[in-house]
Amino acid sequence: MLDPAATRRRFDDWVRSPAFDPQFDAMMKRAVWPFVVGGVLIVSLVGILPGIWLVAYGGIREWRRRRARTDAHLGFGCHQPILATLVIGNRALFRQKGAVAPALLLGGFDSQDAAAVEENAIVATLLAALYGEDPAAVPPEHRAACELVNDDTFQADRRRLVPASLSPKRKLWLFDTMLAGDYFGSGTADSPFIPCMATPGTDGTIMQIPAELAVFRPPPYEPNIIQHKAPTEPPPIVAPIAENGAAIERHVEQHLGTPASVFHEIISTTVHIDILIVPPSPKRPWVTLVTSGMSDLPMTVPEGAEEFRCAELMIRLPEDWVLDEAGLKNEANYWPIRWLKFLARFAHEAETWIGRGHTVPNGNPPEPMADGLPFTGVLLSPPWFGGRNFATLVLPDGTPVKFWSLIPLHSSEMEFKLRHGADALLERFAGAGGSDLFDPARPPVA
Repeated sequence: MLDPAATRRRFDDWVRSPAFDPQFDAMMKRAVWPFVVGGVLIVSLVGILPGIWLVAYGGIREWRRRRARTDAHLGFGCHQPILATLVIGNRALFRQKGAVAPALLLGGFDSQDAAAVEENAIVATLLAALYGEDPAAVPPEHRAACELVNDDTFQADRRRLVPASLSPKRKLWLFDTMLAGDYFGSGTADSPFIPCMATPGTDGTIMQIPAELAVFRPPPYEPNIIQHKAPTEPPPIVAPIAENGAAIERHVEQHLGTPASVFHEIISTTVHIDILIVPPSPKRPWVTLVTSGMSDLPMTVPEGAEEFRCAELMIRLPEDWVLDEAGLKNEANYWPIRWLKFLARFAHEAETWIGRGHTVPNGNPPEPMADGLPFTGVLLSPPWFGGRNFATLVLPDGTPVKFWSLIPLHSSEMEFKLRHGADALLERFAGAGGSDLFDPARPPVA
């Protein structure tokens, strides 16, 4: 997680060094054209009022630029370090030394821990997907966000509040700013996380800072190894009647698309698990598999984790994944369904629970999940698409149902997670440009 005090100290030293002023001038260039054009209009006597307006506009821009410089030299006063997430920007320019380009960032002023940064990344991914879309063609709950992100005329230091429907628990802001290629460290130009200094609230300066100024400290971590016990009796052959299926299907249809088919179980134990199959679409070019039935029984959770008792699972697959009857006879195509059904029953039969950040290996010692695959287990993560509205379904009786996405892991990533925690692994994962969309050729990030 970001260490604000140490980062601010480094920033203060940097703005007082000889390197600061030329880099600041390169990133926040003086706007000369309003003065030139406005002066010409005034002298010509054909546009006195427009000329005065342009000169005033240029004066305001210059005042804001000077205020940003003054704030920086004062140590940014009440400004604080934040980790913003890139929504729109020209990455090709960011890789070039000396290049400066406008960008749209997403960030908040709450604690800069791994959970907050992960939420930033999820919301930023949704906003980026809405860019270029017609607001009238997106679901009603995303319309305001679509209009917001498509208002992309750059305005220096503009900040706009993201609709609460996308981030109900934290205030997130969209920032217009300039990003400099010189500020990215080696290998960080492709990272979605950009360290900045910004003023909390509705206005004020936001400024990208060099990547090496950001100081991170490891979060406190205790391995979340769950000691489950063997079932006290064999699981029932006849599973309880599915009660939440209709609500889950409506929820999936609203946020992911209409399921084209359902993989029904003929004989079920413990819980009846169906797999909803959502086909790819131009807006969502991937196949999504979602369980329906796991939430019919509450899991055995520790005290304080009651909101996680009911859950469903999902996995996103490449759009050309083979799911017809003949193709599913091949384990190379069937294993995602096998793992969804296995995990949906595992917690109930082992009298334990699974949730965010939990990893499950494929055996002991772990083996590849299918022939030809380098992955030996899975991590449970919040879905990287759909935002909080999809991640939690509230049933009519008020019971929350959490949706967790399966991310297959390499053995080295499983070991890294056990040593450093799921947040550290997800941070590396996002920094490498990963997501919960399965890529069979994905290299390890640890």
